[in-house]
This record gives sequence, structure tokens and C-alpha cells, in this order.
Amino acid sequence: MKKHILSSLICLFFISSVFAQSISDLKLKDGSDRISNYTFNNNINNNSVSIKDQIPKRKTVGIYFGAGYSFVIFLNNTMNTGYPVLDTRSGDFLSEINLFFGLSIAKAVTLEFEPSILFTRNNRNDIINLTTPYNLYGINYNYDFPSSQSMLAFPLVVNARFFPLYKSKGFMRLFFVGAGAGAVWIREEYDHLFSTQPNLNYYGNDTLSPPITSSTSQWEPVIRIMTGFTGTGGMFGYGGELRFNYIPLKSNNDPFRTRMSKNFNSIDLAIRIYFSL
Repeated sequence: MKKHILSSLICLFFISSVFAQSISDLKLKDGSDRISNYTFNNNINNNSVSIKDQIPKRKTVGIYFGAGYSFVIFLNNTMNTGYPVLDTRSGDFLSEINLFFGLSIAKAVTLEFEPSILFTRNNRNDIINLTTPYNLYGINYNYDFPSSQSMLAFPLVVNARFFPLYKSKGFMRLFFVGAGAGAVWIREEYDHLFSTQPNLNYYGNDTLSPPITSSTSQWEPVIRIMTGFTGTGGMFGYGGELRFNYIPLKSNNDPFRTRMSKNFNSIDLAIRIYFSL
């Protein structure tokens, strides 16, 4: 009898434990579902707020690139005599080819990098009056008659342009003022023929030196101011500008124009075309 009662109590206890455990699991599951739903809804709301806060405001940024062609007018008389903007003997212009890559950092401001190349060569049998006699093989020569003069220059400049009338609807909205700074590498090479006399003696005597080829080069800073108009027709643009370049030179007694001149200053008339990305 006792065994039956004990067995009945054990079975009742087991069934009660299982039932109680099932109720607890249901309650925990229901509670966790509520917490998960609450957390999920809160996360959605928080994410919605954070996404709204994180959406960046649209900025006006445009990228462009292109090329230009500049006519170069040297302001120093020594440089201008040797390298005029128009060589009437050969009909060549002293010009520079420009490449550039830039971007709009604001509605009225652009910033660009502009590498350029200037190359010229002439065979004009020019005469250079040497301010300091050039000593060669123990003889002092006062004049140089280079049969060939060539010059190569690589300006590397960063330009900034400001469009003060960008809010206008007319043509004046394309007007800009700007400035630039950078460096330039300049190289000259001459085929020299020195003389002690101001006139060449082709029949040969003590007055003439043997022909000599030599070169010189230097790095110098560039400071630029400019103004002009630049327009755009969508993906394609064009413009023109007037520039003043300030470039000091290192002077010495070497028989080269870039060594006898105090500066490489110039006024440039530039024509540019560009494409927007």
C-alpha cells in the first residue's frame, strides 16, 4: 500500500514539475519576445534618427581638366631681345602649352594644378654684349655670337580663382580674379662663338674663339596673378585670361640670358579649353 502511495506521489511531483517548467518557459518566451520587439522597434527609430542625422548635405563640387595655349611676353629687356614673343625672322611665336586639372571647392572658388612646358629655339646669329668679359683659354672675350639658342622651361603652379559675380545671370558671372604659386625649372643651351670685337670675322684670327656648346639650368619660385573670363557649355568649357608671372633669377657671369637677367617675369595671354567630369 505504501509503495502505491509513494509511486503515486512521485508521479504527481514529476507531472507538476514538468507543467511548472512549461509555464515558466512560456512566460520567459513571451517576455523575451516582448523585449525583442521593443528593442527592434527602438533600434528602427534610433536608426531612422541617426540616418537622418548622417545624411550629408549636398555640396557643389565639380572636377574638370583641359589644356591651354599661352603667348609669352618677357618684360626684361635682355630676355625679350633674345626671345621675342614674335620672331619676325622665322615667323614663330614664343608660346607655352598648359595642362591643368582642377575642382570647384565652393560655388565661387576653384583650385587647380597646372604643369606647363615652354620650348623655343632660334638660329638668328644674335649678338650678346657681355657685361663681364668671358675668359676662355686665357683670352677675355667681350661678345658672344651664339649660332643657336634654345630654352626649355617647366612651370609647376597651383592656381586659385574667385568668381565675385557668380550670382549674376549675364556674361559677367564668368569673370574671375586669381593667383597662383609654384616653381619653374629653366634650362638654356647655346652654341657659342666668342669674339673680342663687336663684328664677326669669318676669316679667322685671334679675335674668335672655337665653337663651344654649353648649358645652364636653375629652379626658381613662381608667383602669379591673373584675371579673365571662363565659360562653360555643360561638359565642355572655354576661356581666356591675362597673367602676370613674377620669377626671380640667379644672376652670375655665365654667358646666358637667364644668367645675365635679374628676372624671368612675363605677361601671358592664355586661351583654355576644358572638360567637366
